[in-house]
Amino acid sequence: MQKQRFMDDMDTLEVMEKRLEILTCARLRDKSQIKDAISVQDRLRGKSTGWSGAEEIRKWRNLRK
Repeated sequence: MQKQRFMDDMDTLEVMEKRLEILTCARLRDKSQIKDAISVQDRLRGKSTGWSGAEEIRKWRNLRK
C-alpha cells in the first residue's frame, strides 16, 4: 500500500514536470518567434523607404476604373 502511494506520488510529480517543461518551452518558442518576426519587419521596413501604401492603393484603384 505504501509503495503504491509512493508510485502514485512519483507519477504525479512526473506529470507536473512534463507540464512545466511543455509550458516553459512553449513560452520560449513563442518569444523566439516574436523576436524573429520583429527582426524581419525591421529589415523590410528598411527596404521600403520612400514607399507609400496609400499611394499604391490609389494607383491600383485608378487602374481599375
